[in-house]
Amino acid sequence: MSRRIAPGRLALWAYGLLVVVFLLAPIVIIAGVSFDHSTLFEFPPKQWSLRWYATLFASREWREAFLLSLWLAAGVTFLSLLFGVPAAYALARGRFPGQAAVEFFLVSPIVVPVIVLALGFYVLFAPLGLVGRPSGLLLAHTVIAMPVVIVIVRAAFRRTDPKIELAARACGASFGRMFWHVALPAVRPAVISGGAFAFLTSFDEVVLALFLGGPQAATLPKRIWEAVKFELDPSLTAISTLLAVLTIAVLVVAEFAGRRRRPPAAKES
Repeated sequence: MSRRIAPGRLALWAYGLLVVVFLLAPIVIIAGVSFDHSTLFEFPPKQWSLRWYATLFASREWREAFLLSLWLAAGVTFLSLLFGVPAAYALARGRFPGQAAVEFFLVSPIVVPVIVLALGFYVLFAPLGLVGRPSGLLLAHTVIAMPVVIVIVRAAFRRTDPKIELAARACGASFGRMFWHVALPAVRPAVISGGAFAFLTSFDEVVLALFLGGPQAATLPKRIWEAVKFELDPSLTAISTLLAVLTIAVLVVAEFAGRRRRPPAAKES
């Protein structure tokens, strides 16, 4: 006997499908337009071509902007994990005076408007000669990406049983050995997810690049903003498509890596 689907459930599935289509439609349209040979931004394209992808890869400015953004994102991911994971562990396991204030301070860049942070960084970095340099962008991006790592990894640490860590210390393991071999593997999927979001946070950031960037620190989002403001370059459709593909690829890799390293659930007796 076939099971009947309740009208309410069917309506919910239809509504969810409409939401997904609404969210994906701009990406699909941009991807289709990027293969149009003309400069009219037609969808669907009348003549399919890789013209704008070839123009994009032939441009030295686009290549340098992409490599700089990639370098920044990789560096920000490393620094965010280096400082964010220990901070998340301290907030999850520690009990000390002023812990709530410290926690709010560490995650405050998430709630503070980016333009306010950008102005503050400009005032701070200008006397130090960091404005217009990749090192200034690296520090600023780390400040806004590290809270994402802290929030994700802290939640994972709070879901793990601290008794396992105490057992490792009771068996003679040092704190560093316990943290590396016991505590960290237990939250490895969260660490991978936090690193992925830190990478994307840096790679997509444009406001900080506008305030702190310059001729020697023109990131890909800054280059895209300048192209939209000063010229209507069809190559923008190609770079937008590649950015969407890169974002999806990073999230898929993070999810796949997290699932492979997630310990199997214990069977109930």
